[in-house]
Amino acid sequence: MRRLLLIFTVMIPCFAYGYGDHRGRNLDSLETLLSSFTPDVLGKATEKEKTEYAEICTNLAWGYLQLDGAKSTYYAKQALKISREQGDNEMTLDVSILIGQVFWAKEMYDSARVYYGIAAENLSLFEEKTKGEDVHNLEAMQSRLWGTLGNFYAVQDSVEQFAYYYRKAGEIFEKWGWNEDGSTLHVNLGEVYLDNGDLKTAKAEYDKGLELAEKSKDSLIVAKALYGLGRWYHESGKTAKALRFLTKADEYYGNHPKEESVGRADTLAVMNDSYNKLYRYARVIAVSAILIIVLSIIAFAISENLKKVKKELKETREVLDETIEEIRPENPDREICLKGKEKQIASLMVQGKSTKEIAEEVNLGINTILWYRKRLYTKLGVHSVAAFASEVLKRRLLEKSLNSEEGTTE
Repeated sequence: MRRLLLIFTVMIPCFAYGYGDHRGRNLDSLETLLSSFTPDVLGKATEKEKTEYAEICTNLAWGYLQLDGAKSTYYAKQALKISREQGDNEMTLDVSILIGQVFWAKEMYDSARVYYGIAAENLSLFEEKTKGEDVHNLEAMQSRLWGTLGNFYAVQDSVEQFAYYYRKAGEIFEKWGWNEDGSTLHVNLGEVYLDNGDLKTAKAEYDKGLELAEKSKDSLIVAKALYGLGRWYHESGKTAKALRFLTKADEYYGNHPKEESVGRADTLAVMNDSYNKLYRYARVIAVSAILIIVLSIIAFAISENLKKVKKELKETREVLDETIEEIRPENPDREICLKGKEKQIASLMVQGKSTKEIAEEVNLGINTILWYRKRLYTKLGVHSVAAFASEVLKRRLLEKSLNSEEGTTE
């Protein structure tokens, strides 16, 4: 969070002595130009030459801010020394903020506060000096300091003061149509509110940030806003949407891998986490789908088995009923007679059909057929299929059964 706000602060230009964009600066050329200002030359320099020297130092300080904190501080202090000697409140404010930023990045907040105080003091002096005549430049300086103080209080976990200074700066940005700075401000607001768990307010700020970024037509500002929204969707659990915004942001960072390495690293980190979440979701869905299929198969198998068991129970009851009927005391002279399923099964047994074949043909379970076989063997006092077939044919039981049924029908 602190690193992100620092990067965004760098993007807010100081309109009087603005370091616009480090991507377009040639720091080597600036240092070569500065080398001509030897101590002797500088000691004899005119006020105009000293101003030129201070401006070069300021540009170098901003250029090295993200690359070399020590160099950035050195050049900023050189510029600060000249600007204070000359009573240049604008440049003093600019480089004081810059030095404060370096200390802030090192988490040396007391030192940062000292230089922010110098900046605030010079803003007051400038306000007195201009007496409201140079409104544009004055408000540019005010918004710059207020935006910086907003960032400072954000990392101090003072959301109230952070929002207070940011709102003041935002009013000026909106008044003058400074869309780049306005976008940066609203994205920063989104970051702080998101980190504090206020998702609704954070989303509104991110949306406003993207709207202003697109109006600015600055690709880096747009990329920052896209990253912010991508992070919001990621934190909100809307991973697919998060990846759409993050991918668009990375398209810019991918074209500036050296200059925007920090921004791309942050974007790729959130993208990687989002992809991991998608993979986890996919695995959960896949496992769930497999479990549902397996459970469905098991349920189907159980259902089929229950149907089979139910059918066999019904058949068993019928066989038991018939068996009970058979063992009731009867006339010993009564002839053996095959009825219903018995006759049908006996006929198939005589034809040499297997138990499985008989079960399929008469649409009964195998166990039920075995019951019938056992009963038929018992009736005829035999113990094999061959003996059974011989007895049936010998006694003409199939014909008797047929005649008995015809007689009953008549």
